[in-house]
Amino acid sequence: MKMLIRVSALALMLAATACAYAKSGDQSLVSPSKPHAIISTAMPPGPSHYRVKIVWLDGNYLSNPHRTSFWVKPGTHVIGFRAIINTSQGPSVMSTPATSGPRDLVKMKMTLERGYIYYFAAKIPKTGNASNWSAVLLKKEKAH
Repeated sequence: MKMLIRVSALALMLAATACAYAKSGDQSLVSPSKPHAIISTAMPPGPSHYRVKIVWLDGNYLSNPHRTSFWVKPGTHVIGFRAIINTSQGPSVMSTPATSGPRDLVKMKMTLERGYIYYFAAKIPKTGNASNWSAVLLKKEKAH
């Protein structure tokens, strides 16, 4: 009986994972062996910029927001970000989808070209109000 329960639980977990994968932004993701562009937050942002995480792609939550790079089909995409901004009170996470929802998420629409890497960061306006940050493209370079 225990074995039947374990097998059933495993089957449910696999089915839930498959459903989450099918409904997430992962449809725009591809294998590195397929034609692709790379969107990344792996580059250090520099003194006037802050780190971001890519959490949404084409209107859908990504299943692994802890990654710093994603292989994406070439074409036009809407990318959603959350910022990690260091303040005098310590690091703050801005625009987390779980708390702010997709309509409040900072987004950027871009046409991504095959064979290029796009690096992103957060920028705070000159007013210094961190809650009004925007996502910016730090660098675009030809992939190796």
